[in-house]
Amino acid sequence: MVTLSGAHTIGTSHCKSFTYRLYNFSRTNSQDPSLDPKYAASLRKSCPKGSTDPNLEVPMEARTPTISDVNYYKDILAHRGLFSSDQALLTNPATAREVKSNAMSSTGWKKKFAAAMVKMGQIEVLTGKTGEIRANCRVVKS
Repeated sequence: MVTLSGAHTIGTSHCKSFTYRLYNFSRTNSQDPSLDPKYAASLRKSCPKGSTDPNLEVPMEARTPTISDVNYYKDILAHRGLFSSDQALLTNPATAREVKSNAMSSTGWKKKFAAAMVKMGQIEVLTGKTGEIRANCRVVKS
């Protein structure tokens, strides 16, 4: 999973997907304490509090947002993971080791990522009564 999370090195995210980390994280912290303060300030400039613009978005990895590289992992180590799921990779010793390993070896990560994508591509599609077509992939049909 750590290897496939590296896909977050490319692309953008709409502000509504992560702004709770900037403005309304918990009862005791308005900002997610695991987020680098300078990075959070930058995100707040791009995603102002209370904005209703559904088109606001930021790069998932700001330094090289159109290149598949290990900057995603370097950002996680610097507490600049855009999503809480990214930053959560440091909360477990095993996944944290994998993040560090991927950050240090571009070639190693690319080989692992390619193998993981091939493996994921071999997952059989569920059809009929064993499958489910969802209008929203994050919501199980009732």
